[in-house]
Amino acid sequence: MAKRKYTKRELESFKKILLHHRNVVTGNLSTLEGEGRGSSGDEGDLSSENFEIELTLTAMQSETNLIQEIDEALQRVEDGTYGICEDTADLIPEARLQAIPWTRLCVEAQARRERS
Repeated sequence: MAKRKYTKRELESFKKILLHHRNVVTGNLSTLEGEGRGSSGDEGDLSSENFEIELTLTAMQSETNLIQEIDEALQRVEDGTYGICEDTADLIPEARLQAIPWTRLCVEAQARRERS
């Protein structure tokens, strides 16, 4: 019979990985916020400065979304539902969780969603 849940010990290991990623992303976000406050002054023209600001804001939004994904994964660890595919209810393989610890879907379910 296939394994239906990760053990408490395995969940603790994933929680450490998620917290590590969250710290890294939070650091990236802090760096981006610092860049967003900086100004090039009279060095560049307005359009290139606006482009840089837009890039920084886009990156900040991406990092903020990732923090939210990680926080939701941490909540699933606490709930005991971490590592279970939301579409198939199968256990997500450990290798996939190592690669994308905040994932909600197994590879097959992710591929199905991307096709539709």
